[in-house]
Amino acid sequence: MYRDVKEVIMTFSKRRASAFAPRLTPWLASLMLGVMMTACATPPQNPTTRPPVYDRPVIQNPDGVDPQLPKPREEEPEKTPEEEADEKDAEIAKREGLTPPHMQGRPIRRVALLLPFSASNSRLRTEAGSMLQAAEMAVFDRDRADVLLIALDTAGTEDGTRMATQKAMDAGADIILGPVLAPNVTAARDQSRRVDIPIIAFSTNQAVAGDGVYLLSFPPEAEVERITRYAAAQGARRFALLGPNNGYTRRVEPAYRRAVSGVGAQYVITQTYSGSSINDMQGPASELARAYLQGGQRFDAVLLPESGTALRSLGPLLPYYNVNPASVKFIGTSLWDRLETTREPALRGGIFAAPDKDASANFKSAFEATYDAKPSTLASQAYDGISIAALIAEDDPKDRKARLTDPQGFYGVDGFVRFRVNGTPERGLAVYEVRQGQFVLIDPAPKTAEDLGITLN
Repeated sequence: MYRDVKEVIMTFSKRRASAFAPRLTPWLASLMLGVMMTACATPPQNPTTRPPVYDRPVIQNPDGVDPQLPKPREEEPEKTPEEEADEKDAEIAKREGLTPPHMQGRPIRRVALLLPFSASNSRLRTEAGSMLQAAEMAVFDRDRADVLLIALDTAGTEDGTRMATQKAMDAGADIILGPVLAPNVTAARDQSRRVDIPIIAFSTNQAVAGDGVYLLSFPPEAEVERITRYAAAQGARRFALLGPNNGYTRRVEPAYRRAVSGVGAQYVITQTYSGSSINDMQGPASELARAYLQGGQRFDAVLLPESGTALRSLGPLLPYYNVNPASVKFIGTSLWDRLETTREPALRGGIFAAPDKDASANFKSAFEATYDAKPSTLASQAYDGISIAALIAEDDPKDRKARLTDPQGFYGVDGFVRFRVNGTPERGLAVYEVRQGQFVLIDPAPKTAEDLGITLN
């Protein structure tokens, strides 16, 4: 049920230690939107009625009984592509959508948040809850109450996503945030194709980007490219990989090879293992060391795509087989960004690419002060998603995709991001070194498009 605006703000203010807002690009910083949120999709008990627009009913209940739509005319003639395009434009133009009583008469930016609140996987449910809390923070960190956040449950399934997407469409959503899982992103895109609503999703699978889907995530391919370029700039010319034979390694290895080729270096060798115990790792590690020492396949840097306990087991093996970390740089991705990494002596001096810790520090502090809990992995993305969606929803529907791919990009609590035309993200990533029991920043994250070497007209 919608609560009174004053009650919502008062309740939230009591929980908060202080307001927080991210730093944005110059043209984004001027946008300080006030927002009203529906934390659940329960409708008001006595919604204000409005006359329908054309023959389409006013949607007042995204989670209730589906409204009765007009019956289609029989034997309709086949439409030309031009007529279909005109019909889509007309449908977008006449959409009204969900409007709480207290927001009547205001310009409204409707943002649907599709998350797996009732997923069978408990980790997904926890992640969804933390992301919703971050979205609440973003909602109440605005000044003008003109954004309506509609939180909808996908249940973590494709069918659930299709239903949630349809409810978002019925509610007149201008932008859809989510889903998280790649198959669900595809389901949401297919379901929303008719009305051409931009989708800002949280999946790291770049294969689902494009055709109206824009990824706000941190794909591991981008991290591999960043660390490879940095290592090459420090003099590495020959690269190798030692890691598990799993989905993550199969994703990053092609990107790693492309990055090595892109800097004019040489890719030397890959060794993989099945399992996560040191016994599983010993054979491939010894083969890599043999190739390095005796087989004429020397390398200057080796990518170790592992994390946690498995990384601590893998790290000492190459020195054990006489590959000296002083001569070969151990490199990694944000999988290394865990406290366990700092406790392994063999990884000292190793480097990895990860999101900008300084950019997200204020967000994490504000989140903990508000909810007395640490934010989940994707919570900051939900926060930034609200900021971006609120901005994009101001534009004419026909201009929103062009605004999303503006080369200037966006700067939020996760640092800089810009969306390529194909929907994949270009992130400002930092490089950290494992040094004296901590992660030391050695190459700051780019904060603008110019920092990334992008020339703006």
